[in-house]
Amino acid sequence: METADYFIAWSIYLLCAGAVSIIIWKMLRRYVWRELAYLVQFVGMAVVFTPWYVLPEEEILAPAIFVFLLDLITIDVTTSIRSLIPLVMSILLGVVLAVVMSVIYRVKRRRDMAPAFPAVEESQS
Repeated sequence: METADYFIAWSIYLLCAGAVSIIIWKMLRRYVWRELAYLVQFVGMAVVFTPWYVLPEEEILAPAIFVFLLDLITIDVTTSIRSLIPLVMSILLGVVLAVVMSVIYRVKRRRDMAPAFPAVEESQS
């Protein structure tokens, strides 16, 4: 694969993955709890956007999930594990980000739900 073809393939992949990610976020945000939507979105983005080397001695990258599956099918289990390491690390980062975003959402929601003016009790004399 020539360099130009490689960049075109990655550009198309990233553009389509970004578009699908936006569509899924809009659907999840509307129909699912926001915290679950954050979790599904971040884990999905981690799986889709994590790159890894196709061959250890080359500098060609591909999505890590594809490298894992193709190495698992064509070579063996021990070879496919090399692409699982960055994939699991990015999924862990996605879970941590989902928890942080959920906490921020809960705090913001609780602050918005609080009454703007606290109840003032008037003393009757």
